[in-house]
Parts: sequence; structure tokens; C-alpha cells
Amino acid sequence: MQAGPKYELVYIVTKFGFIHLYDLETGACIFTNRISGDTVFVTTKHDNGIIGVNRKGQVLSVGVNEETIIPYILQNTGNVELAFRMASRANLPGADQLYVQRFQQLMSQGQYGDAAKMAASSPRGMLRTENTINQLKHLQSPPGQLSPILQYFATILEKGELNRYESIELARPVLVSNRKALLEKWLKEDKLECSEELGDIVQPHDATLALSIYLRANAPAKVVVCFAQSGQFDKIVLYCKKVGYNADWNTLLMQVARLDGDKACEFALSLVKEDPPLISADQVVGIFASLNLVQQTTRFLLDALKDNKEGDAHLQTKLLEMNLINAPQVADAILGNNMFSHFDRPYIAQLAEKAGLYQRALELYDNLDDIKRVAVHTEVLNGEWLVNYFGNLSVDDSLAVIRQMLEHNAAQNLQIVVQVAIKYSELLGPQKIIEIFEDCRCNEGLYYYLGSVVNVSQDPAVVFKYIQAALSTGQTKEVERIVRENNYYDAEKVKNYLKEASLPDQLPLIIVCDRHNYVHDLVLYLYSNSLSKYIEVYVQQVNPSRLPQVVGALLDVDCDESIVKSLIASTPPQFSVSDLVDEIEKRNRLKILHRWLESKVNEGSQDQG
Repeated sequence: MQAGPKYELVYIVTKFGFIHLYDLETGACIFTNRISGDTVFVTTKHDNGIIGVNRKGQVLSVGVNEETIIPYILQNTGNVELAFRMASRANLPGADQLYVQRFQQLMSQGQYGDAAKMAASSPRGMLRTENTINQLKHLQSPPGQLSPILQYFATILEKGELNRYESIELARPVLVSNRKALLEKWLKEDKLECSEELGDIVQPHDATLALSIYLRANAPAKVVVCFAQSGQFDKIVLYCKKVGYNADWNTLLMQVARLDGDKACEFALSLVKEDPPLISADQVVGIFASLNLVQQTTRFLLDALKDNKEGDAHLQTKLLEMNLINAPQVADAILGNNMFSHFDRPYIAQLAEKAGLYQRALELYDNLDDIKRVAVHTEVLNGEWLVNYFGNLSVDDSLAVIRQMLEHNAAQNLQIVVQVAIKYSELLGPQKIIEIFEDCRCNEGLYYYLGSVVNVSQDPAVVFKYIQAALSTGQTKEVERIVRENNYYDAEKVKNYLKEASLPDQLPLIIVCDRHNYVHDLVLYLYSNSLSKYIEVYVQQVNPSRLPQVVGALLDVDCDESIVKSLIASTPPQFSVSDLVDEIEKRNRLKILHRWLESKVNEGSQDQG
């Protein structure tokens, strides 16, 4: 006699060679038959039955045919209950219809809990279907009791593991009730059948747990997405190589980019750095651009293009283009760092100009018309930089740009133009610079420019232009200074100009004529233009020693003797009496001095004259 634990059967072999099979629980006889004509003297358990040896040495093996035992019980013993219990206990086929009927009977009788337990323990899981779960999960449980669907799941979990559909259906309410720890426990105990769908349900709640499910379910597409989303980019390629998965990197990057642009940027960098690259920089830019990820595209390209290769010229252009349109300050910083040198300079210069980055535009433009158009915006350009920028231009281009700046807005651009003219005066040529200022009628600019060079220039024309500019801007005192101190101007030309200028103050003319011996011309001009007071100023304040020549000139124009006498009397005695006497005596007018000479003698004057 042997007991088989799998089917819970008792095997009895008699000495006459008969075998009897009994149900261990009820003692009911299931099968009887003779298997040997000789005595079987020894038996033992073997596989799912027994093995024995008879007196002839024959080895006999007896086992249960799982496919036919339940139908045999139903047909030959009519013991339905025994067939039901055995099929359930040993997970045997043959009682499927019986189970379906019993399940429907329990459901119709309202015994939902029993129906759930029976479905959960049905042989080969023949009732563990989507239809059964849909029936159970809509049923209400009596107060204080588990719902039928939970009883169903509990029964299965107690004995084994849930199938794919059951795992999915149980996960939903568990996650909704925020009992994620249960899922983690069941996963560790291998109670759930992992699938891609189960991972999709878990993923919004816990990406790490979802990754574990995807790994067990062998869903490589979702595994790499999880790795990417969690920033574990170093594991993606290793995983793909390990499982032989040929990922669609474009699609994968697009998925990550839609969820998290920053992580997508890191992921893209890891892909292009593989050898060979798993995705091209162009493809990355295309994906990011389609989602308008300007910041992430910028980060990616700054890293990917750091070697400044000529072959990446179009990507350098793309990087600058998108930032000039969307983030000009970023583009300004990139250009300012001189990171790239192969991009489309004219095109980027145009975009920089449109974005108001005039300095960057000037750095990139080569065409004179473009430079002239941009350089006039001195209100936003750095003055020091702009002045230095002219050092990069040719002489002709520099002069053309200066002219354009004055013609466009002289008031706004004058200061910069003057600084440029002063700094590059020797290179550009003073005469050409003067010509531009005069053409643009910019006397103020001309005055400031020449004021910086006149003191070191030996060119009479430069000094003369400075005198003209100073007078036109009302700087009479400066004219006085220059004609007094400068030794390189054309005295005749300056004298004539000052006479024609009809100055409100004749002191500059007086100084020129005094320094260069044009006393006679000076007196004639002043007297004939009713400016006699300046004759007094000349001999009384400027140079009293010139009195003899002044008196001679006044006598030449028949000046009233009283005026001459008054002038002589009021002039400080810093002139030569002898020269004065000579000048008057030449004109036979010596009597004019009669009384003045007597007074001098009476005063004890020792002057030889």
C-alpha cells in the first residue's frame, strides 16, 4: 500500500496482482484492475504513482492519467462531488463544465464569496478569466466582510500567484488607495505576473517600481524610457547590449523630451558620445526644435559643439539663430565668448542687428553698407568699444562711417565721432576729417577735434581751421589764446579772416597784428570801422610800446588831433618817446606834442627824445 500526495490517492496492490485506487479523504474506491498474474512482493512510490516487482522479476509501473481520471470518475462512479474535489485539489482537467455550472449556481444563489473562492481555486485557472473578474468586481459585499473580488484575490495569493490580468486588476485599486507597499511586497514574493501593462499602471505612482516590473516583464522599450527618465543614462546602452535590444533612439528621445526636457538633454548627450554615436546631433536638434525646447537645445549644442569643428558650421548657425530669435542675451554671451568660428557670419549678423545686438552685428559684418547702417546706433553701443572698433577698418571705410554717423544724427553721435577722429587723426589725415566736419556743418565737432591736435600740429591750415571753428562756436577766449601762443598759423590769412569776421571783441585781431607787425593795418581797420575804443585797449592794455606806430597810423587817416593827444596822455609810459617824436615829425605834426613834451620836461623826464 502506498499513498500518493499529489492526488491524495491510496494505491493498494494485492498478492493476486490486483490494484485498487482509493480517495484518501473519503475512502471511496475509484479504480480496480489486475496488473499482474504473479504475486507482487514489493512496491514503492514512483513519479505520480507506484512501481513494483513481481515474483518473475517484472517491474510494474502504475500511474494516473491526468487527462482521463476525472471523466472516468464521472462516467464510472457517478461520484460528482469526488470528481469536483479531486479536480480542484490536483488541478486536473475534465471537470470544466462542472465548475462553470457550480460557479453560476453559486452566483445565482447570491453566494458570491463562495463563488469567488471557487473561481480562484478552479483547476488550471479555468475560471480565472477577465469575464469572471468583471462579474465579481461589480458585486457589493455585506457590511464588515471583504468584497467578492477581494476574496477572490486573497484566495489566489494565499496559494500561489496572480496571472497577468489579475495582477493588473488588483494593482488599480491598491494604487488608488495609496497602498503601494502591498505591491512591492507581492512583487518580492513573486505573487504578481509582471507585464508591460502592469508597469504602465504603476509608472505614474512610482517610476522605480515600474522599472522593476518592466525588467521582469522583459519590456525593453519601457525599461530604457524609465532609465532615461530617472537620469540613469549610463545604464541604457549597457542594458540594450545585454538583452540585444535595438532601440529606436529617435522615438525614445522624443518620449523623454515630452516628459522632461532637461533629462532629455542629458540623455541626448550620452547618446552622441557613444562610439559610434547612437544618434546624430542633427537628429537631436530636430527633435528638440519640434518641441520648442530652446533652452535644452542650447545646452546640448554648447556641449556637443565645444570642439568648434568646421563640419558643424550649420549647427553653430542653428544654435545662434534660435537664441537670437528667442533669447538674445544668451546669443550675446555665446558670441562674446568667441566659442565658434564656422557659422554663417552674414546671416547671424543680420539676426543680431534685428535683435538689437549692434556690437555683435558690427563684429560680424564685412560689408561697408551694413557697417554704416549699424554704427549710427551709438545710444546703445559701448563707446569705448566702438572707438576701438574703427581700428579694424580701412582708412576709407572709417571716413565713410564717420560721415554716415554725422549725417544720421550729429547730436547723438558727435561725441563718438570726435573720439574716433582724435584717436586716429594721424592715420585718417586731419584734412579729410576737417572736410567731413565741414560738409556736415558740424562746427562743434570740428572745434573739439582740432582742439586736441592744434597744440601739437605745425600745419598752418589746421590752426586756421581751429580758429574758424572756435569763432563759429563762440569760443573767443580760445581764439585769443591760440593766436597769442601758437607759432604756426598764417598771420596774414588769420588777420584778414578776423577782420572779415566782424568780431564783437577785437582782441584776437589786436594780438595777431601786434605779434606780426600789422599795426598800421590794425589801426586803419579799427578807425575806419568806428572801433576806436579798441585802439585805446591796444596801447593801454595790450602793448603800450606800440603807441608810436599807432599814432603814426592815426595821423595818416587824419584822425582828430584831440583824440591823438588824449591817447598819448592816457597811455602808460612804456613806449619810446624818441620813436613817438620821430613818427609825428615824419608827418610834420610835431606841434601836437608841444605841451605833452613840456609837461614831461617839467616832470623831470630824462628820455632822450
